[in-house]
Amino acid sequence: MDKIATKKDRNDNTIILLKYSKGKRNFRKQNFAGINLSGLSLIDIDLSETDLSCANLENCDLKGANLSKSCLKGSNLKGCNLSGAILNEADLSYGNLNHVNLTKARCKKTNFYRSHISSANLQNSYFSEANLVATSLNKSDLSYGNFQKANLNHGFLTGSNLTRTNFQEANLTNACLIRAIIDKTLFQGAEYNLQTLFDHHFLPEKHGMSEGGYISVAEIVNSLNYLSKTGSHYLGKSIIVKYLEKSRPHCEWVNSFKITNKGSIHYQGALTEIISDFELKWYQEWVKNYIQNCSIMVKGFIDLLEQDKIFLQQYKIVSPQYLNYNLEQKIS
Repeated sequence: MDKIATKKDRNDNTIILLKYSKGKRNFRKQNFAGINLSGLSLIDIDLSETDLSCANLENCDLKGANLSKSCLKGSNLKGCNLSGAILNEADLSYGNLNHVNLTKARCKKTNFYRSHISSANLQNSYFSEANLVATSLNKSDLSYGNFQKANLNHGFLTGSNLTRTNFQEANLTNACLIRAIIDKTLFQGAEYNLQTLFDHHFLPEKHGMSEGGYISVAEIVNSLNYLSKTGSHYLGKSIIVKYLEKSRPHCEWVNSFKITNKGSIHYQGALTEIISDFELKWYQEWVKNYIQNCSIMVKGFIDLLEQDKIFLQQYKIVSPQYLNYNLEQKIS
């Protein structure tokens, strides 16, 4: 649904246009949340560290713009020209970037979680260490791009052009690369799993990829402590300890995690253990219950969490030798 422009939107729009036409380019650290700048030409503008969440930038010309560390969460950038733009460490999660031009754009450590970047031009772009979890890049041109160490877990690359794209050490677990153009693409050290979809003739091992996607108990402990620390920041340790205990599923494996009165979580066992699919489901149930409880007091609590630090979107297939769970606890 299109956002109805408010008086404040129109005033901000007019002010930016007026100052930009007079040569001003620095609009850093401003609050332009929800602003409508669709169709405007704002070449080389500096909007770094600016709040542009839920903004309408459709077909806006932002060639060479500086949007580093800016918040564009939920924004509409469809058809936007971001050629040569700087978006390092910006938040573009849940955004619409379909048909966008990102040629030679710099997007190091940029958050594109659950964004749509289909039928887009990303030639020669730099996406090293970017968060592209559950992001759609279908039918996009990623040729000659650098996606080294990027997280593409559950990413969609169906029909994309990956000619000479660098995916070294990237996370491609659960990703879909069906009908992707793979020509001199670099995959050395990239991670995949049984849920990663390739065309039948593609052999990941021959491209230097490694099978992964398993979760250790140590990662679960780190995740739970991250959730505890984040919750304590907003609600205090005593309430969080209560919520962690209240959210626990009734399960012997979950009871192996002990919670101190300061909210720290410890595991009674080997941290190097690989968890099973069923243990992952118990963990996910615990986390979902915890987030639901915290959301009663803190509206939008889930949006405060870094999605790559919790395992709600990942589904693991565990080899038989790692299955050390109690069958009586199996989730039906």
